[in-house]
Amino acid sequence: MIELDWTLFVQIANVLVLVFILNLVLFRPIRNSLKERQAKLADFEGEISSLTSKSQSVLNEVKENLTQARRDGLSHREALRQEGSQAEASLLEKVKQEVEAEWSRVEQKIRADMAKARESLSAQAQNFAQLLAAKIIGRELS
Repeated sequence: MIELDWTLFVQIANVLVLVFILNLVLFRPIRNSLKERQAKLADFEGEISSLTSKSQSVLNEVKENLTQARRDGLSHREALRQEGSQAEASLLEKVKQEVEAEWSRVEQKIRADMAKARESLSAQAQNFAQLLAAKIIGRELS
């Protein structure tokens, strides 16, 4: 059977000393390392959440800037379109005025040419009428 004597107390003291030494040498550094690791993980999680929120805000800002740039581009395009339409209208008006001026100049030239042609035809008509009358009558008219 088991006898209880002074060695039992030595063994108990030995176990307590061993637990104390193991606590100092092994368990406490491991617990400290685990605490540091947990603290670092918590810091990393905080940084991750902070960076995630920052990236989300930057992404939203980029989206807003892109939307604003598109609006500005559309308004600029519309302004350019209006400017182009006005330039087109002014060019068309200028061309129309030039065409009208050219048309009136050509019309005056045609009228002048028609007047000259009438004068020459009128003189020739008199000669042709006398020749025709002479042929019909058979003698020359004076």
